[in-house]
Amino acid sequence: MEEKRSFRLKKKDWLVLGLLLVLAAGSWLFYQIGYREPVEQNLAVIMVDGKEAVRLNLLEESDRVFSLRENFGVPVSFEIKDHKIRFVQVECPDHICENAGFLSMEGQTAVCMPNRTSLSIYGEEG
Repeated sequence: MEEKRSFRLKKKDWLVLGLLLVLAAGSWLFYQIGYREPVEQNLAVIMVDGKEAVRLNLLEESDRVFSLRENFGVPVSFEIKDHKIRFVQVECPDHICENAGFLSMEGQTAVCMPNRTSLSIYGEEG
């Protein structure tokens, strides 16, 4: 004779389910609090050998690609698109900086170690 099994959640199952829901809600809230749209400025600062080379307000920049080769002798190019910036066409062995993708939020940073070049986003000038 076959036994009929009913699907019932036990007290521990409800606890785990509740914990997962709290973690999901907390993650969503953390993302919402952490993300801020730029109000007045969204500065991209490019450093070469630890010295500031280029400072751009991404909210004022139009879509373009530019290189640091001519002015600074560094074989690195950047692309600005939709108020975001990224490394593109970098001459180095690993291309990790290109994999960082577009940066647009305050606090984001990408670095090309072989070319000693960094790209950081700041929300306010200073």
